[in-house]
Amino acid sequence: MRISQLIHKMDKDEEIIINDESKPINKMQLYRGSVRGIKRDDPINRMHVNRCFACDNIMVVLVGERSNR
Repeated sequence: MRISQLIHKMDKDEEIIINDESKPINKMQLYRGSVRGIKRDDPINRMHVNRCFACDNIMVVLVGERSNR
């Protein structure tokens, strides 16, 4: 699933954190804010979701290379 597919189903005011799990821990956060802040042409939209979970009313999404599962 791509990020764009996930955020399409979310409310625009919901908070989301997008982390790239292939980067070092101090550089892995790609985006933090409301779903509304992610524009259609943002490259984040094409990234593939590896895992997602909720924490304190915030959706946390881990993205990375597309797996062949």
